[in-house]
Amino acid sequence: NDDDERYPLTNIEENTLMNVEPIGADLLLETYKRKIADEGRLFLAEFQSIPRVFSKFHIKDARKASNQIKNRYVDILPYDYNRVRLSTSTDGSDYINASFIDGYKEPKKYIAAQGPKNETVVDFWRMVWEQQSSVIVMVTRCEEGNRNKCAQYWPSMDRETEIFEDFVVKISTEDHFPDYVIRHLTITNKREKSLEREVTHIQFTSWPDHGVPGEPHLLLKLRRRVNAFKNLFSGPIVVHCSAGVGRTGTYIGIDAMMEGLEAEGRMDIYGYVVKLRRQRCLMVQVEAQYILIHQALIEYTQFGETEIHLSELHSTLNTLKQKDLGSETTLLEMEFQRLPKYKNWRTCNTATSEENKKKNRYSRLVPFDYNRVLVKLEDEASRESDQEDEDYSTDEDDEDFTKYINASYIDGYWGPRCLIAAQGPLPDTRADFWQMIFQKKAKALVMLTDCMENGKEFCSPYWGDEKMVFEDIEVEMKDSNSCPAYETRCIEIRHTKRKESRKVYQYHFPRWTEQHLPETPGDLVDMIKSMKQKFEYDKMRPERNMPVVVHCNDGSTRTGLFCALWNVLESADTEKLMDIFQVVKALRKERPGMMLSFEQYQFLYNAVEQTYPTQNGEVKQNHAAGAAHVVDETEEAKKGQPEESAAGGIQEGDTNPKASEQAEQGVPSAGARTEGGGKAESQAGEGAVAEPTTTSEDTKTSPEAEGVANGPDVIVEL
Repeated sequence: NDDDERYPLTNIEENTLMNVEPIGADLLLETYKRKIADEGRLFLAEFQSIPRVFSKFHIKDARKASNQIKNRYVDILPYDYNRVRLSTSTDGSDYINASFIDGYKEPKKYIAAQGPKNETVVDFWRMVWEQQSSVIVMVTRCEEGNRNKCAQYWPSMDRETEIFEDFVVKISTEDHFPDYVIRHLTITNKREKSLEREVTHIQFTSWPDHGVPGEPHLLLKLRRRVNAFKNLFSGPIVVHCSAGVGRTGTYIGIDAMMEGLEAEGRMDIYGYVVKLRRQRCLMVQVEAQYILIHQALIEYTQFGETEIHLSELHSTLNTLKQKDLGSETTLLEMEFQRLPKYKNWRTCNTATSEENKKKNRYSRLVPFDYNRVLVKLEDEASRESDQEDEDYSTDEDDEDFTKYINASYIDGYWGPRCLIAAQGPLPDTRADFWQMIFQKKAKALVMLTDCMENGKEFCSPYWGDEKMVFEDIEVEMKDSNSCPAYETRCIEIRHTKRKESRKVYQYHFPRWTEQHLPETPGDLVDMIKSMKQKFEYDKMRPERNMPVVVHCNDGSTRTGLFCALWNVLESADTEKLMDIFQVVKALRKERPGMMLSFEQYQFLYNAVEQTYPTQNGEVKQNHAAGAAHVVDETEEAKKGQPEESAAGGIQEGDTNPKASEQAEQGVPSAGARTEGGGKAESQAGEGAVAEPTTTSEDTKTSPEAEGVANGPDVIVEL
């Protein structure tokens, strides 16, 4: 018949397969380096050797005329032999575009499905009911790039209940987090007298429009959330994106290979992707997704599990404070030493150019090019003053109309560019500093130094008791208040050309020890709490167009500690989870000199320990931490990748999927904590980056940053 002529039974695909050996945990990093070399030539060869479709498996049922309306894409169809069969629905068909997928050892552990269409929502819930699935993993948004990717098949909180023919679906809670949404649903079947069933719906919202997630540890985090809700007695985990092959296959591949790694200390990634393609066509759809599976496993083997639930905080810290067997080094010190330094991982060309050297207080602590803050020239800024987000553009054309400032965007817990890390202004950069604050619409300004310390200028005064003028910005202090550990000032800034006035609230925290630590953790936590109450950061997600500006003398040493504590507390308050390791690792990728000392790293743990003390064996939040408040995620905050795209590299516009920074990662389950299976390489080296030195008096190396930094130089420099 036509189907057999179009898809003849043949083993020709088998001849293209390569003999790729399973990889031991201790060889994973070395293997990755070898395969990613030469623009990923070996990865590409492996990926292209796997047939997109194994034509020896029939695809007839999906092509029936009556079923075609149930398929989202004409070329992504389930094989007949392992498709999920429904009890006959109202149209008499047992068809749904979904396939049973075997796990690492467990048969039919997953169901890989396309995202429901409006016409198939009833069939989807029938499948969930009949297969007794208790967890649904959704790896897409309903709308991405003005394209419909998936129907919303669950009730919204304002409706609470939706009826889909025989199935009544209710929603009880919907909790939004930066990278995912967790919904608790119940489903009942009007035709059966059985009790209602609970279904946990976990939607991953951080897959970008193009490429793959920039941080593989986010998928390990997703895996932990899913496994926390998996019931041993329930049916398969339902995983879907839009087509049910690319992102779906990537998540399943990571989960299954993590099982193999945990059970045997090795993984057969190539062999498992071949197995996935035998069970559903095009699983792991593009090369970048195939590479991402490797990167996620490297993340785990290099760094292990570092996430802690607050309920286990104190017992985990007691363990971390113990010394390793036969060593004088504590487990916490060993964890710190595993942090990569990201030495020379990004360029700092603008900051180190001849014309800008004089604008740097220290030659070694300057912003990377990729996330430096752009301050528009005044004529250009005035021309675009009505734009709501005038600063959020990194086009090369825009850089022609900007001037340099030693400041870096820092990602916050809720999203990108929530913070700005800046050096203390020099006498000649104070005008640029205020222009930055004005253009970026900052309302909160954190100062972590005195203007003079030990006879040295750490920050040129940029406000005073009397009105001060810096080019087009007038600065006038309106009010000040002293707290036991910090001062607050209300400063009015007026743009004389634009005739606009704004109020900026400065939080000045001067109490630091010689090790650049606050005298007590509670003081800094109290100040952060005060800021969040003032600006209602606990009630609304801080938008990228009103970042918190944080500065010390060099924009890294004390500033890095503040930014880390800010993000750690946000996570702890919102999710009751903290991952200090990942927070610090992210900061080191965003600005040189961040969190280089073990004393600072240990301080973060001590701060959280004091903020969440135990009482009767339970964690009790004290006065220093604000109440947890879950907020809705804005639509424009995160976007996903069109899965059908045949291309797709790893984020960062100028970085191809073979040359991404993602080679140095790792982390799995909340609650448990393990060390990585592999050891970090290249422990030698000093500092955070190596920039050209200068002879200028204003560009001496910061005394705080001269110590030897821990950890490997970027574990895989891509």
